[in-house]
Amino acid sequence: MRMKLAAAFWNSPAASFVFLIFSLFSLFSLTALPAAAAVDLPEEMVTGSVIYDAAEDKYLSPGMVTVIRPEERAGEQRSLPDLLEDVPGLQVIRMQGRNGYAVASVRGSTSSQVAVYVDGVLMNLQSEAAVDLSAIPADNVERIEVYRGYVPSRFGAQAMGGVISVITKSPDKPSSTVSLGIGSFGRRKGTVTHSSALRGGKFFGSFGYETYGGDFEYWNDNGTAYDTGDDYTGERRYNGFDNADVLLKWEDAHWRARASWVRRNRDLPPRAWGRDRPGVADHPPGALLDTDRWDVSLGRGQDAGDVKWSWGLTYTGQSKKYDSRRGNLNSLIGVIDVDKSEYTASRFGVQLDASVPLGERHFLELLAEYAGERLDVDGDMVFKELGGEDKYSRRDTSVTIQDTISLDGEGTFLATPSLRWHGQDDESHLTWQIAFTKEFSPEWMLKGTFGTYARAPNMYERYGDGAFILPADGDMSWETGRQFDVGVIWNARLGPPWNARVNASVSGFWRDTDDLIEFLMDSPQFGRYANIAEAEVKGVEAEAAIDWERWSLGLSGTWMDAKNKTPDTGSTRSQGMWLPNRPRWAGSARLTRKFARGSAFAEYRYTGANFADRSENILFDARGVVNIGAKYSLSPTATLTVGVDDLLDEADSWRMYPAGGLNGPTRMLWYPVEGRTFYMTLDMEF
Repeated sequence: MRMKLAAAFWNSPAASFVFLIFSLFSLFSLTALPAAAAVDLPEEMVTGSVIYDAAEDKYLSPGMVTVIRPEERAGEQRSLPDLLEDVPGLQVIRMQGRNGYAVASVRGSTSSQVAVYVDGVLMNLQSEAAVDLSAIPADNVERIEVYRGYVPSRFGAQAMGGVISVITKSPDKPSSTVSLGIGSFGRRKGTVTHSSALRGGKFFGSFGYETYGGDFEYWNDNGTAYDTGDDYTGERRYNGFDNADVLLKWEDAHWRARASWVRRNRDLPPRAWGRDRPGVADHPPGALLDTDRWDVSLGRGQDAGDVKWSWGLTYTGQSKKYDSRRGNLNSLIGVIDVDKSEYTASRFGVQLDASVPLGERHFLELLAEYAGERLDVDGDMVFKELGGEDKYSRRDTSVTIQDTISLDGEGTFLATPSLRWHGQDDESHLTWQIAFTKEFSPEWMLKGTFGTYARAPNMYERYGDGAFILPADGDMSWETGRQFDVGVIWNARLGPPWNARVNASVSGFWRDTDDLIEFLMDSPQFGRYANIAEAEVKGVEAEAAIDWERWSLGLSGTWMDAKNKTPDTGSTRSQGMWLPNRPRWAGSARLTRKFARGSAFAEYRYTGANFADRSENILFDARGVVNIGAKYSLSPTATLTVGVDDLLDEADSWRMYPAGGLNGPTRMLWYPVEGRTFYMTLDMEF
């Protein structure tokens, strides 16, 4: 009986937590060094709370990190997915065209392995863990931090793929801004912001609205790829959206409060094959997906001697309404008799974090989080696919402890171990990470990390979204894995003849995953999530920013090998094959010329060939896009921006091909993409 009780305890969440605490104190004992002079480990170096200068971005994390400052792209009408495309190691995966559903893959991860935060609020819902980046407004963003490999303790999510942290604007001086923009295919947008002092703190508010018609011409093979005689130029219809967003935030020396609301009413156009024929006025519309999301958070920070601690409360709600608009004849998810559905999620979260220096060489950080989420499902899906069940819930608890240790007594050689315990309902896992950072000089830094992770399948992966994501077949397992990376960072000011400032980095990475949860396209119209067993990803990523007096050049590139390692049973035919949507090569370059009252830029983005399915049957060809633009200051407070995306109109020539050795025709894309696009934006400050 005692042996049974002991076994039960050892397999319980409580045992995992006890082991976490025991491991931490053992780690302290092993890493404690002889007494020496105190080492300066400022909090901003560890937490990144006040780092803004590009040369200091390397201190944000013991792992590799890239910081994007959207102000440098102001007026260019860039969405969050557009901005992220310049990050090495990050691939934006888009569905249903340029402005459709978009998620991120970091170093070959699945989109669910990437945690997305906005002002510290986790955007990953259990009911939609793969965050739709296109639904996060970008016009009110101050900076975007992308963490790859090592996940700092201030982010509690199980996100070994990486973290995207979006920080909205919080101006220090009172101001008001108005941004008005127009563009091709019926684009209209506007954003208003205001910041001011309020009750001893600072207030920031913004309101944005954007509408897009989305009609454009494209080549259509009429759904008969073997017969070129019936090809025609069609007009893509029902491809638009209407977005609106509101953000209100206030903070002082201790308190912080935030509220946001985002609405996205989006057309879900059917696949284009054989549709949109010229001269046919009554084309049937596609489906609609209306999404409302609201977030409210309140927190307070406090100092107690050397201890800094804070607490936070968050509430998030989301409603997704799907309407086929034509009954089961146009059910986008491919399930007969499914016409309408509504998925409503609500989540309440509590967070407690603290930091304290221990002795002269340690800086300890603790984060504890609890979140409970409920999903209510209504509509045809309940009875067709979910067996009549319409309510689901999950409880998540996590504790993370991280120590930053000076190994040389000078703060230039740091070790950063961390332990993370994560429990969901009645199952839990303990994972760990460790990073080493060596600063050889102000110009050179070496980073290396290694760690494990475990992630539970979420309700989105299990039960779909009521639109184009179907419920999983059967139960799903936690995915577990290991990752390793090493990188070099170089920051320098070059004298004559270069007279330039350079920030550059290069890193190699490796990840191995068991029971990987992957999104699989069952057809061009719908897909589902499933455990595909084993996967391995390795690669190299590099980026550089070079600034001269009047010129600047930004470069990024990624080489990646992402393979399915699932043992071949004779039916999957996937062992050793590429994971979908992971190109071997990707990169970008942007050149800017500065003038007295403005600037001009040209940029090139390249995405290598990649597969649309796990059996390597369908290949998307390599794609390159050239964008140009110019900015002119009309006055000290008004700037006009004009530009052209896809200058060479390459999108209309993008195709799908049968993979090597297979017989078959060249086909058009399931969801065509707009080609050459013009835009103009007027930004004003008051």
